[in-house]
Amino acid sequence: MALADDLSVALKEAMKAKDKPKLDAIRQIQTEIAKKKSEKGEEVNDELVLGVISSYVKKMAKAVEEYQSLGDKGIEMANKIQFEIDFLSTYLPEQLSEEDVEKIVDDVLTELDDVDITQMGRVIGAVMAKGDGIDGSVVSKIVKQKLT
Repeated sequence: MALADDLSVALKEAMKAKDKPKLDAIRQIQTEIAKKKSEKGEEVNDELVLGVISSYVKKMAKAVEEYQSLGDKGIEMANKIQFEIDFLSTYLPEQLSEEDVEKIVDDVLTELDDVDITQMGRVIGAVMAKGDGIDGSVVSKIVKQKLT
């Protein structure tokens, strides 16, 4: 079953269960998917849905940190957003650990041979092409460490 269909089924289940937090999260993702579809004129496929969910989760992770920095005033909103992140992350592929990403970076650096910091984008692109579940921010951090 396609991810968009999975989200629709989850939405119906959340409606029946009157699960407002899940409803809010799914509706937000469906809105983001509709925006992306109309912007780019793309078909709704698993790649598009995964991209939207991944982007939203990353954006919300930053929001959680900001709300937590507000202290007691922001804790309720931080908890709400953290629930969304946890729920939506179940749709994403398993993320590789930093150690696994570091091994891939080492392999790519060996393959490319004699690269320097000015070629950081090339290295990151080669690492990201190695598969799913690779967090770009982790790759960037590791590549920067290795090239400096």
